[in-house]
Amino acid sequence: MTPGNGTSGTFRAPEERARRHDLDALRAVFLLFGIPYHAALTVRPGPWIANMHERSRDFIQLADYLHLFRMPGFYMIAGYFAAMLLQRRPVASYLPSRLHRLVPPFLAGTLLLVPAMHFLLLVETGHPQPLVRWWEIMTWAERNPFEHLWFVQVLLYYTAGLAGLVWLFPGLAHAGIEGERPGLVRWFVPLTLATGIVLGLCGLGALQLERYRYLDNFAINFLSARYALDYLPWFALGAILQRIPALDRRFARFSWMLFLVGLAASIALVFAARSIPLVWRPVFTGVAAICLTQASLGALAYFIDGERRWVKALVSASFVIYLFHEPLIVLATPWIDLAPLPIWPKFILLCLTAFLGSYGIWKLIRLSPALRYLFNGERVKRRIEYGP
Repeated sequence: MTPGNGTSGTFRAPEERARRHDLDALRAVFLLFGIPYHAALTVRPGPWIANMHERSRDFIQLADYLHLFRMPGFYMIAGYFAAMLLQRRPVASYLPSRLHRLVPPFLAGTLLLVPAMHFLLLVETGHPQPLVRWWEIMTWAERNPFEHLWFVQVLLYYTAGLAGLVWLFPGLAHAGIEGERPGLVRWFVPLTLATGIVLGLCGLGALQLERYRYLDNFAINFLSARYALDYLPWFALGAILQRIPALDRRFARFSWMLFLVGLAASIALVFAARSIPLVWRPVFTGVAAICLTQASLGALAYFIDGERRWVKALVSASFVIYLFHEPLIVLATPWIDLAPLPIWPKFILLCLTAFLGSYGIWKLIRLSPALRYLFNGERVKRRIEYGP
């Protein structure tokens, strides 16, 4: 993917594709999409952690639309970067660095933020026995204890799995299909659509495993096995794409055909799902997700050429924003619900509160090396001081 110049025909060798600012930015955008997604859960029909009194079915459609492609796209980019890092580092260096990056925020969020969020909400809403009810929630077998951080748990699975695969088969570290490959590029659109269908069929397989109870409650709620099965093909797709530079470049060039197909498939899924046979819905989902991800990246890559200050700031803050945004949404919902506003302004106000609040928290966290490591997995490099 050649950022900043979608029409360039110059082939770029792997060593020239050292930094992908467009992918960094898109990954951050997908994380930030979690804010309107979780805010929509407070105002759509159906119970969630916190809810406003007024609800609207509009937010069912908004949440469904965002969820169609944000997590598939996120894991595709994660697979791409994982393959890139393993091309540069041995497994013995790659795995510890990724564990340092992911485990501290995962544990801090799971053990500190999530329990505190539930307890403070009970106190805030005036529950008569907040501690008793909090303990019931924390020990409920049907609950995923990681809440919105399940994606880090799944990313840890993929990270360890890919590292183990490269350790067993060292040749994979530098395997790839180099060269221009005009045949692959010529058939890019049908190849992408076929890939979306395959990804959808993989999603159908995961759905059937849950439907026929091959996955029990422990596997689904504690191990996040359903999520892991759903997004594994997307992670693998990103890793494969990184090893085929010709397709990598083409994937970053906006395609009107793929955009229109993705738009049509996503609209059908969100607004006319009942007219689509149940067995075909995962296929539509796969096609919509890959097409919209490609269109998003193509549009973003066209405008991002090299490092931009706002991109760097967004990327740096995005993980911490995601970590804190759900607790802020949950705790702000009862207060914003009191405002004499229509439902859409309340929703927008909730999104702004979560974004600005979590960004402000990030600005504070970055002042402390210990907090940066705890909540962002960021190790501060020590400067080596030489003698006078």
